[in-house]
Amino acid sequence: MLLRPAMLDLLRRLLRRLLRRLEALRPATRMEILRREDFTEPLLRELHTLANTLMAEDFDHFRVHAESNERAYLFRRADSGALVGFQFWSTEPIDLPRSRIIVGGKLRILPAFRSRGLHLLAGLLYYLELQLRQPRTRFYRLSLASLFGFVSLTESLAAYTLFDPRARGEEAEAVREAFLSLARRSDYRIDEETGLAFVDIFMTEETLRRYPPSFFERPAARVYATVNPEYRTNGCYVGFWFRFTGPNLLALTRAILRKLARASRSGASSQGSRGAPGS
Repeated sequence: MLLRPAMLDLLRRLLRRLLRRLEALRPATRMEILRREDFTEPLLRELHTLANTLMAEDFDHFRVHAESNERAYLFRRADSGALVGFQFWSTEPIDLPRSRIIVGGKLRILPAFRSRGLHLLAGLLYYLELQLRQPRTRFYRLSLASLFGFVSLTESLAAYTLFDPRARGEEAEAVREAFLSLARRSDYRIDEETGLAFVDIFMTEETLRRYPPSFFERPAARVYATVNPEYRTNGCYVGFWFRFTGPNLLALTRAILRKLARASRSGASSQGSRGAPGS
């Protein structure tokens, strides 16, 4: 389903409002969008330093993946400019009529800033940029995700499909070839029986300890563990995909609004505590 121009204009205005709300949080966060030609050595080193504290990965492997993408959305503190997160993005052809895929690359956000929906907002902004440029194109979103990325994104969707390399049909086979192409460009290996992608990135114990046991019991986390039971140690990610349909865009927007509202309440509570008499 292609969105009408009026719906795209509404989405654009709504995203502008969401960006203003993001900048109003404390500490405020700003978004920086870079093209591939802006991926300098110092920048990649900065991104890798943050990424490596969360999921262990060597720099050369990180660089290969980074340079396979077209955009980097960086999230920085507005006061200090300190990097608090990033995500890579690219768009590629798919063997379906008037269609392209959007690929969300590596996503890393410091724990203190994960409740703001930064990556969801970045994903909608990138989609909107592409859809406005190509209004008659249908976009698919493909992702090879860690447990944390999978839970965060799939919980914010109305519908998605796990990648199954054995599925048949025109759409399923086009998606399969797109996933295999994505893996080759990032130097990943996909098991063509299970669909798991060996990405050679491993969770650190420190990262796992940051999450309460209840996180791993969430329905999306259980789905992930069913598909990838050795995810803590095997260096593999799970693939999934979805279309940018009206219901999914609505679900994503509502998820961002919920996250920003919670972050705003949390920030107000914190400010109030610090400013209380006798504090």
